[in-house]
Amino acid sequence: MNAYKLLSFVQNEYDFARANGILSEINLKNCWKHWMTAELVHVFNQADGDFELQTDVYYPAIKSPAIKQEGQESVEFLRYQNGKTAEAVKEKRLASRSDFSVKTPDGESYFEIRCGNKSVFSKSKDLLKVESDMQRIEAMKKANPGLNITVVFAFFGAFENKEIEAFKALDNSSRCSYLLDSGLTGSGSISRLCQMQRAGKPRLCLAAYSV
Repeated sequence: MNAYKLLSFVQNEYDFARANGILSEINLKNCWKHWMTAELVHVFNQADGDFELQTDVYYPAIKSPAIKQEGQESVEFLRYQNGKTAEAVKEKRLASRSDFSVKTPDGESYFEIRCGNKSVFSKSKDLLKVESDMQRIEAMKKANPGLNITVVFAFFGAFENKEIEAFKALDNSSRCSYLLDSGLTGSGSISRLCQMQRAGKPRLCLAAYSV
């Protein structure tokens, strides 16, 4: 499931009214990530479809060929440390984890969640954290090309032209990120992140980037 398909799915299945209320409350900022993760998992749980959901899922490395321990194939996991190449490790406690994963008959997709509010962007460095998450999943994908990973950034606010410049690192000629604007309806509610609607009322937006 790539970024666009995820946003289309959420658009059809999710009522943003409660999410707008939660992400507009700064006093809840330390809860946003876990709450939004639970909301998205719940959306899949309630939707029609063959979905198998898990949270805190370790990223797998490519299975080690022809290595068996007590009759089981030896499986390695991926560990990523900022600024370094992702590497295979055998111990789960050393491995990196996604926030949740969705298994379908077509394969497994992994998701990283980040949340923010415009009023605290500068203090919490949310955009830098999202860019770091993008670098993380790019490194994971390079180490295991079979992975399907998406960074989801849920943020609340309204932005002018000059403020949208700050999002350039997230959507540019080398990265294609999509945006679901909860303030819009129909096909126009999903666009490239760089084409975000200017101004308007503060509202929740979901940006997504997949590798």
